[in-house]
Amino acid sequence: MSKRKWMASLGMVSIVMASVVSGCGTKTTPTSTTPATTAPTAAQKAQEPVKLKFAMWEAQGDIDFWTEKVKEYTKLKPNVSVEVIKVPDNKGQYLKVNLAANDLPDVFYMKPAALQVYKQALQPLDDLPITKDNTFAAKIDGKTLGLPLISFYEVVYYHPSVFKELGLEIPKTMPEFIALCEKIKADGKYVPLSLGMKDSWTSYPFMEFGPHVLSGDEGFLTNLPKNEAPFTANSSFDKAAKFLQEISTKKLAGPDPLSISFDQQTQAFEAKKAAMTALGQWYYPDYIKKVNSEDDLGAFIMPWRSTESEPLTAMTMSDMNIGISKNSKNLGESKAFLQWIFSQPVYGAYLSTSKQMSTMSTVKSDNAFFVKEAQKAQFKPFVYNGIDEMYNKVKAAAQYDPSMIAQDIFAGKSIDKLEADLNNKWKKAIDSSK
Repeated sequence: MSKRKWMASLGMVSIVMASVVSGCGTKTTPTSTTPATTAPTAAQKAQEPVKLKFAMWEAQGDIDFWTEKVKEYTKLKPNVSVEVIKVPDNKGQYLKVNLAANDLPDVFYMKPAALQVYKQALQPLDDLPITKDNTFAAKIDGKTLGLPLISFYEVVYYHPSVFKELGLEIPKTMPEFIALCEKIKADGKYVPLSLGMKDSWTSYPFMEFGPHVLSGDEGFLTNLPKNEAPFTANSSFDKAAKFLQEISTKKLAGPDPLSISFDQQTQAFEAKKAAMTALGQWYYPDYIKKVNSEDDLGAFIMPWRSTESEPLTAMTMSDMNIGISKNSKNLGESKAFLQWIFSQPVYGAYLSTSKQMSTMSTVKSDNAFFVKEAQKAQFKPFVYNGIDEMYNKVKAAAQYDPSMIAQDIFAGKSIDKLEADLNNKWKKAIDSSK
């Protein structure tokens, strides 16, 4: 991944599909939120110096972009300097230490689920003009606490040259995907699917998103705590687990994906040692940066369905929620800085650089590669919602971690045993959360 809301599904589907079907380039519409670019006034120069901390996880493209971009902000406001801070992980442990010490950065990235963790320490953003323009603005208890920077959907990247060489076609169902991998493995030249299971999070397209999409219910995670035994035979969780188990037992992700890191996963794909890899749109700029070409790159939607009569859906989510610490010593400047981040010229430049999908109704970013690939198969966005309070509370109490479950599956553990243990923990977690 992210590397892993929101508003009503209809509105979200509209904004995602608008991004997919529109033409290329970055388009903007007029808004009053664009900051002035005139020279700083004498009053501005005379203001007391302010230093803001802007924290984000280890997404090198973002770190590089914002490290340079914030220099422009200082030119606009000479008394304000912004320090870009790299957060060691994206699961929130580093920031939780800061939260406990009441020392959060002024402005910082959060994963969707982290909004529940930090909600008491976050400044509501409803008064900012940009909030009404953010289609995926994240509300908790009726207050907007995070403005997501990007939206994206999940795909399987592949090398068209390999498909042509081996006479392969894009799979339309889960059984066809397995059969495709088996044909590639039988040829012996390429690893069918590159997976870096040493870094457990790389399994998120399968065990985090798979059960959700297979359920057909965008409110799946919200409804999960209402079921005391959701991990049963023939459940969407069970179907996703057995799909991943088949990939494991048939060695369709190589002989030992548990020994492969995420970096090795992408390196194998980029070197064309692997035919496919499953990641989000966020991976595209990384691939281009390393390979310098998209000539041998294709993408298709993971076919989470048993038959073609079922709808083809793509897991779609917003990410990189940016929030402000309510205890910031420079709250007004933090708000002004966030307003600047989502202004047309700045946010438009970010989208053009990152090749991500926009979350703002005022700034449309269209990636020609995904427009072209989307034309090959009609699909519907399936919106991910992971910020429900009860779900996150029960998930934490049950120590439910889909990525760790995926590692257990690749380690050969029984799915029946895993499900029994999960149901036992899940029921106890629900009881303790009432």
